[in-house]
Amino acid sequence: MLGRFLTKLRNSYRRRGAVGTVRNTLRRAVQALRDMTPTGRREKRRREESDRDFDTRFGVDTGGLIQLNQFQIPSETWAFGCPYGAIHPDDFARLLGVVPVRHEDFTFVDYGSGKGRAVLLASERPFKKVVGVEFTPELDRIAHHNLDKFPAERRRCEVELVCGDALEYELPAGPLVCYFYNPFGREIMEGVVARIEESFRRNPREIYVLYANPRESAAWDGARNFRKLAHTGDYALYRADPAAVPQPTPEPLAARGA
Repeated sequence: MLGRFLTKLRNSYRRRGAVGTVRNTLRRAVQALRDMTPTGRREKRRREESDRDFDTRFGVDTGGLIQLNQFQIPSETWAFGCPYGAIHPDDFARLLGVVPVRHEDFTFVDYGSGKGRAVLLASERPFKKVVGVEFTPELDRIAHHNLDKFPAERRRCEVELVCGDALEYELPAGPLVCYFYNPFGREIMEGVVARIEESFRRNPREIYVLYANPRESAAWDGARNFRKLAHTGDYALYRADPAAVPQPTPEPLAARGA
């Protein structure tokens, strides 16, 4: 445990420097103090009740707030990951409702899918496909088990669970809804933004980014190909529009070689 903590500290120092590491540590400390306030305790109780109700109803295990240093993750990027926690089903339904898409035309990709609750909830919509991307093998195994136990009659589309690094995941070719629930810090988010933008440039198509608990939204605010549609306290929504991609100007006939 101590060894992994020191690794995380070294990685933070290498990426953020001394000042950035201190700021990050203070931010986490402030968050821990907020969790101890009456509001924080109420939110914790709400989360625990939601976890218990959902898991009991469907016989699955999607709940809990889990620190990543409990796992053996075969990648140093774990140091920039955020603790696992599942979104409240009502919150997920509300957020998904702000994305103006025809589900049948879009693939839903959950970055940092954890135990798979958002994947299960998304599978109740008629998406073309739902994909969960999770780099923690232990959480991925639990997600597969949950998918097996989730009532088949509730699923309205194909589901794929991918155990791998978000920085290496190759996006599907068609229109996308990319979903994030505060899965990782700025260092990884910036890399994922660059990778999604690269995928869009290679293959321009409609891509929505639905970012719940958008702590690293600055990475998306600076994305060249994405336009911010909404930003509230609990989510941000962005869109890449292929129609907005500049088309090459045809070369005048007179300028062409004989």
